[in-house]
Amino acid sequence: MKKMTLVVTLLMFTLLVTLNCSGKPKPILEEEELLKLLMKMQNGIQSKISYNDFGKLLIESKNMLELLKKAENKNSCFFNSVTKCYTSFEISKKAWKLRDEAESEKRKIDMDTTLSFALGFGAVSLAKAKECFK
Repeated sequence: MKKMTLVVTLLMFTLLVTLNCSGKPKPILEEEELLKLLMKMQNGIQSKISYNDFGKLLIESKNMLELLKKAENKNSCFFNSVTKCYTSFEISKKAWKLRDEAESEKRKIDMDTTLSFALGFGAVSLAKAKECFK
């Protein structure tokens, strides 16, 4: 009888753990909003957004990132990925400005390379952030 009780208890525990762990994590409101904003930035880059509009979106995303930082139920995988994405976009903005202000062709090429690399890393980080909820 003790073995049967133990087996039933173990089965119930296994079932409970499986049900609790099998659902995919749900993003909280701050995560959803930040993801939308970063995707808007990414799509804007692809559709030739202006430097000023990019800067405005960057400020908005920084504010959203600060809100997310304070959230208690945030997904750490998501938070780390969007932080890297934001940092990449911030570097991109600086490289964009330096490229536009560059007087020598070599400096323009260097900043263009930096811009491309930072935008690429931002895109990869954004893709990783999306994967955190699958």
